[in-house]
Amino acid sequence: MTLVQQVRNCIAQGHRIAVDVDLSKFFDTVNHDVLMHRLARRVSDKRVLRLIGKYLRAGVAVNGQVLPTPTGVPQGGPLSPLLANIVLDDLDKELERRGHRFARYADDFIILVKSQQAGERVMRGVARFLSRTLKLVVNDKKSRVAPTDESAFLGFAFKGTSIRWSDKSFAEFQRQVRLLTSGPESEKLLALVAHWRRKRG
Repeated sequence: MTLVQQVRNCIAQGHRIAVDVDLSKFFDTVNHDVLMHRLARRVSDKRVLRLIGKYLRAGVAVNGQVLPTPTGVPQGGPLSPLLANIVLDDLDKELERRGHRFARYADDFIILVKSQQAGERVMRGVARFLSRTLKLVVNDKKSRVAPTDESAFLGFAFKGTSIRWSDKSFAEFQRQVRLLTSGPESEKLLALVAHWRRKRG
């Protein structure tokens, strides 16, 4: 079962209010001490821990100058998704402990409850946990409690128990199609379509 299907099942069971928490610049703001403490729970080899610590503090090149990285994990790096999950595993366990229905992919997560009042309460509690325990910043402007019909997760929207593309994802799809079907790129696409047609006979 995919995470999106998991959300749909929760909606079908009456959990039709979404607590949508947006983490502000998550990959840039991961606290190194919090991350290394959680890594040390799972990794006993101090050489590996030292290597990861050096990886985190290696700095970033901006306009030919190397700037320090006192917080955050390198975006797009091979370790980044794993390190994100290690940090947010405590959030998963806390939500499970509280008995919440939720789905999470990296720093994108949604919690499903049955009423607006419950959603507001959960939002306050989760924001407090993220701030105090994991030292993460919640983006108050983008975070909200709303009916699932007005929410999106991983590029999908929910209308009742049906799953659709969100407006943002569909607009991006249309943009990509326009890029592929105009100018030089369209020739490559048409050649690829012709190739697969020949393959199919």
